[in-house]
Amino acid sequence: MKVIKELEAVEVPDAIHPRRRLVVLLHDDGNFTAAEEYYYVSEYEGEIIAEGWQRHPPSGLYATAEIAEREARAAFRQRHRLAG
Repeated sequence: MKVIKELEAVEVPDAIHPRRRLVVLLHDDGNFTAAEEYYYVSEYEGEIIAEGWQRHPPSGLYATAEIAEREARAAFRQRHRLAG
């Protein structure tokens, strides 16, 4: 799958990984899906050894990127209890 759009990162009420974003993905078959990503920082003895975005498994299968994004945004707001 290829990332075709990264949405702006937002802060959600999560104690471990509050920085989240959505990505819209293009399947090899031409359909679209979306996935949530969280930003992580791994430290060892006070030194950062790794950081970056980790993706949750994608969900849904849509005919267009716009539909995938719209559905992902709605699910994201509901999952994190954010105002619409």
